[in-house]
Amino acid sequence: MNRNTLKWLNFTLTIIALFAIYVFLDGIIDPSMQGLLIIGLLIVGMVSLVLVLRRENENGK
Repeated sequence: MNRNTLKWLNFTLTIIALFAIYVFLDGIIDPSMQGLLIIGLLIVGMVSLVLVLRRENENGK
């Protein structure tokens, strides 16, 4: 496997893990904290995506 494939695999596994965290915590946390959970998970997912895209662009130069 090349390096870019491993980066995208890591990103995909991160998204799957974030979805699993959301599913498991959905019924446990207060409904008032639901928004914060979603925002936190989205931030982690976006940071992961930015890191994959930035490294991919740096390798392309």
